[in-house]
Amino acid sequence: MASRRDWAKRGRHRPSPDEDKPARKRAPKGAPKRGRKSGHSERTRFLSNDRRRVRRALEPDYRDGERARRYGLSLADYRALQARQGNACAICRKVTRALCIDHCHVTGRVRGLLCRSCNSALGFYADDPRLLCAALAYLRAATKR
Repeated sequence: MASRRDWAKRGRHRPSPDEDKPARKRAPKGAPKRGRKSGHSERTRFLSNDRRRVRRALEPDYRDGERARRYGLSLADYRALQARQGNACAICRKVTRALCIDHCHVTGRVRGLLCRSCNSALGFYADDPRLLCAALAYLRAATKR
């Protein structure tokens, strides 16, 4: 017998479910529902995520507070750090709207705010000062030529 996919390829009518595969077994009454939180429909979860996305986009305090909490900071601590650095990256001193919260991956301590480029560079060098010094020496040697 042809499978459902074969029928669809030929553009014919779709066979009824019982023609092609066995019926799914239903869970017994009272069994916990799998795949979703109890009491929350898919629509409810979608709407709450949608509201969160809109708030993140429109409310800077909500967005920054959410980011700061991820690293154990309050919104006031985050704002103080921002003011101390003058809203600029701690390494390149560029003023950008979105600064990343740089932290030590071993201790979890927040080191400062960096632009995306500087934060990525530290990550690529695995926060290893020896590698950064070697890269600096390489760049200096290349510019002398």
